[in-house]
Amino acid sequence: MSESTADNSEYTAIIIIGGPRAFTITKGSLLTKKRIKTLPETATDLGLLRRSNRSMALEWVVLGYAAAAEAVMVLMLTLPGLDGLRRGLVAVTRNLLKPFLSVVPFCLFLLLDIYWKYETRPSCEGDSCSPTEHLRHQKSIMKSQRNALLIASALVFYWLLYSVTHLVVKIEQLNQRIERLKNKE
Repeated sequence: MSESTADNSEYTAIIIIGGPRAFTITKGSLLTKKRIKTLPETATDLGLLRRSNRSMALEWVVLGYAAAAEAVMVLMLTLPGLDGLRRGLVAVTRNLLKPFLSVVPFCLFLLLDIYWKYETRPSCEGDSCSPTEHLRHQKSIMKSQRNALLIASALVFYWLLYSVTHLVVKIEQLNQRIERLKNKE
């Protein structure tokens, strides 16, 4: 098997020998305690190996879906012409506000994660690093900025959802009060 020196990305393999064990390996070889075993080239084709440098981790995908769901609910509550559905939408949204509250501590945790990565990131200024390392450093900064924007949008959409739901409920209560006063007279 020929190994390319240009692709030094790491892979994670899960091998089951009496139980799951995870190993970090370079492409094409597996380092065991006493010897190096060569993996078949088809291991990547069969999905036995997966790249450890994924573009977006699961927690960011979950946060993105939560922010998108919040945005859709805010949009549906504020669109005119959905008066017939509004009562059901308000009931569903009010029931989902408490579970969506878990987005707030989750965002704070992810914000701390970004801060920790920022503080422990090696500096890459001037001629101290190669162009590849400089590009990796810039890409890391861009991902951190993207993730911070995602956190901010999830928090803003939750606040908007809470505020809009609260206002729609108040408007419904005031409309019911007006109807009762009209019926009294």
